[in-house]
Amino acid sequence: MGGRRGQRAMGWARRLVPALAVLLLAAGCRKERTEEFAVVPAQPAPALEAPRASGEPFRLSEQRGKVVVLTFGYTACPDVCPTTLSQLQRVHGGLGAAAKDLEVVFLSVDPERDNAQLLDKYVRAFNPRFTGLRLDTEALAPVLASWRVTASRRYPDAARYREHPFSGELPYTVDHTGAFFLVDKQGVLRSRVPYTVPVERLRMEVERLLAEDAAPPAGLRVEKARARLTPARVGAVYLTLVNTTGREDRLLSAESTTAGRVELHEVIAQGELLQMHPRPEGFVVPARGRVELEPGGKHLMLYAVQESATSLPLTLRFEKAGTVQLSVPVSALDAQEP
Repeated sequence: MGGRRGQRAMGWARRLVPALAVLLLAAGCRKERTEEFAVVPAQPAPALEAPRASGEPFRLSEQRGKVVVLTFGYTACPDVCPTTLSQLQRVHGGLGAAAKDLEVVFLSVDPERDNAQLLDKYVRAFNPRFTGLRLDTEALAPVLASWRVTASRRYPDAARYREHPFSGELPYTVDHTGAFFLVDKQGVLRSRVPYTVPVERLRMEVERLLAEDAAPPAGLRVEKARARLTPARVGAVYLTLVNTTGREDRLLSAESTTAGRVELHEVIAQGELLQMHPRPEGFVVPARGRVELEPGGKHLMLYAVQESATSLPLTLRFEKAGTVQLSVPVSALDAQEP
């Protein structure tokens, strides 16, 4: 009797182990599918302001509460760009009522040939709700750099067409990055999805972001925020972070449309030697605690600040609380610290 029970137990074990393996594999696949295209570390999407092809201004910072899918291309593209927009149309059409919270943006990398009228007609041919953006060549270059997008012209081989020379302007194509940039409802760049990903997979990534709550959880507040700027167009932001929740949080990054760059820094004193240390890991805000960003200690370092700024729009990105937006008053250099 004991032998038969042992054999039955071993039989169950043999059947159970493969089943557990399948479950673990499936769980691992789900995690991989979620994180495969994730942008790490999490950070606010690069700034993007441009005229819409239809004429109205577009600002990425004003799209809070929506999921934004950004892609780059040009109207003379014979293959990749129309395929990309067709894929996005299929994603958009498959979302039903949720599509109202999706903004699809197509930014031209060929401003010399893509005038506003042509770009507007091209994008609307795929979906009237899609947004076409155009920047001139000088303004386009820093945007491409901030989004880590490549775009370069490719001209035909002149020797190959010696017998049949082109008349007029030499035609060209544009080699460019083929990817979908997914920005969540809080303005965070979450995923960089390759052009080659199947439409259903792209739709799943978009649906996942649409299902998230746009509002960050309550319990973290910012107090006594102020900025000081110098004639050298650098400065610092000081503030107090108060965490009233029972879980630790972390300030990950900051950005401002008035500054070229914002970094988290801390001054460390070694006797009379003062050292400025970047803190890319962020600042921990303890549960039911506070963190002071103050002169001579932790602060937000501002670079390339626009002249004559009287207030500073500031976006703070937290690990758990999400995005917090502020308008920070700018103090005079001789102002007393509160």
